Amino acid sequence: MSNNNKKILNVSFNDEQFLIDKISSELIVDGFNANNTVVITVSTDYSSIIGQGLRHLLSINGEICDGFGIDVPYPDEHWDDKYLSELNSIMVIYGHKLHKKRVLLVEAGVIRGSNYTFLNKYLKEKNITNIYTVAMFESTGSIYKSNYVGEHYNDSIEDLTFWWEMYNNHWEQK
Repeated sequence: MSNNNKKILNVSFNDEQFLIDKISSELIVDGFNANNTVVITVSTDYSSIIGQGLRHLLSINGEICDGFGIDVPYPDEHWDDKYLSELNSIMVIYGHKLHKKRVLLVEAGVIRGSNYTFLNKYLKEKNITNIYTVAMFESTGSIYKSNYVGEHYNDSIEDLTFWWEMYNNHWEQK
């Protein structure tokens, strides 16, 4: 949500639920489940709903899909020492789970693609290569193209805004 003159692309509760169901169905068809997948919710302040939903929907034989969340820089920030330190700490705790399973990075909105680009490189440097990405919404201008996309939109003319979203000054155009 930003304060600009773009058309607002309002994402309702029902829209969000529909796309979570759509993406989970595609993942299940492609063999993703709790036995072989770890869900990493990227940008927990925006992506927790889809991350939690997919973890439950990929359950198998009563086992929920393993997962955790990471915070990433806002558009007016970058991968500085604070974010890298947090990411490294998370990897100390959870990194061992990623080597024998599919890693599913999950974001509600991939706008520029810079966080997925960074995380893909970071994980590969740690010899984690079985990486897949999910975007509930992905901008057509994103430099990163996700493996699974619920819906494409154009960030240059539309401002992606979820039903639960409140004003956040990190999205201001500088």
